[in-house]
Amino acid sequence: MDLRGKAPGRGAYLDPDPACLERGLAGGILAKALETSIDDLTADRLRGELAAGAKTRTGGR
Repeated sequence: MDLRGKAPGRGAYLDPDPACLERGLAGGILAKALETSIDDLTADRLRGELAAGAKTRTGGR
């Protein structure tokens, strides 16, 4: 997860709302945008990184 949007490589913009991530995972939309498959382990990692990123952006609230 690249909170600044500056990392090189393939990416997809995602609202930092967990519901947005879940919609992207459930519909396969995120996997299609990233041109890769997303297994359960990767999905769990994305959930954790999104939660950590949200805390970083809000100052830990």
